[in-house]
Amino acid sequence: MKHQTRIPTTFPTLDERRAAVRDTMTRADVLLSPMAGISDRVFRAICRDFGADVTYCEFVSADGVLHGNEKTFNLMELGPEETPVGIQLFGSNPARMAEAAVTAARAAPDIIDLNFGCPVKKVVKKNGGSALLANLPLMDEIVRAVVAAVEVPVTAKIRLGWNTGCMNYLETTRMLEEAGVCAVTVHGRTRDQGFRGIAAWGPIAEIASRATVPVIGNGDVWNGEDYLRMRAETGCDAVMIARGAIGNPWVFSEIKAAARGDSWEPPVVEEVIRVLIDHLDAEIELKGQRTGVKRMRRQMASYLKGFPGAVELRRGIFEHHDRDGVVALLQTFAASPAAGQPKPPHPSPHAN
Repeated sequence: MKHQTRIPTTFPTLDERRAAVRDTMTRADVLLSPMAGISDRVFRAICRDFGADVTYCEFVSADGVLHGNEKTFNLMELGPEETPVGIQLFGSNPARMAEAAVTAARAAPDIIDLNFGCPVKKVVKKNGGSALLANLPLMDEIVRAVVAAVEVPVTAKIRLGWNTGCMNYLETTRMLEEAGVCAVTVHGRTRDQGFRGIAAWGPIAEIASRATVPVIGNGDVWNGEDYLRMRAETGCDAVMIARGAIGNPWVFSEIKAAARGDSWEPPVVEEVIRVLIDHLDAEIELKGQRTGVKRMRRQMASYLKGFPGAVELRRGIFEHHDRDGVVALLQTFAASPAAGQPKPPHPSPHAN
């Protein structure tokens, strides 16, 4: 990875770093979440083109950074003039997290984000991600170590708590503020919920009403109406999109239109196929044909979801490992009876 090293003569003060993040969030409506296997350099660029104000790399392990793992460093590779952008780290050792943050900062991100929200077992079993919600003293040590180590503003992403019996989101947010974070992203579920059920926005509103740093709402925002509803119901400063963006970068243009009060029309199948092929070609250029095609399978399924005949099309696509075979199927589909149909919306659990 090519680093754009910045060597400060003095670190910005915490107030200066917080002011920089607050200025960014004042100008931001919607952010792309860090998602493993999804928010790589190619997809971040696509989402920015459709209106994402801030993007995040796939989250990376502090241990992977310190071991010099090539795949880890590739995940932190930023595109030319990619800004504002954040790199998210997870881990459980304060000193190692701080050292990893120093290395990550050499890539010149605008933000170092700390992952205290991932519910995935392989992360939690290493005492990372949302495991820290059950160990606030250790979380505090990690945040303070990272804040002291880098000049880049440090933010954090959390959930409401470890489980419904440990809903400690207010205590967690207060601790994070005192430890020096510059913004907090709140996912409206507990760790044990994973992605099941409906995200609770009430606690996000509680946090936003008390916090002294920007609060970014996250969870079950699938369209422009959801965005407006979350902003109105929670008072959050911005909204982060995760699963709603997979195979659907148009969600950002829809949200931008909603924020302006403009009407918006979903893309028709021909445009969906065009963007999907461009996405596929960019992945292949960056990662090679076999890896690029394989990596795109989840995205392709989401791009096509809901269109008549999409299930059969996905089955055909998954049998191919080459670009030409996949593209031929997609182009045939674009010229099929599905042509002209708009992309079906994802059902919103918060719809009236």
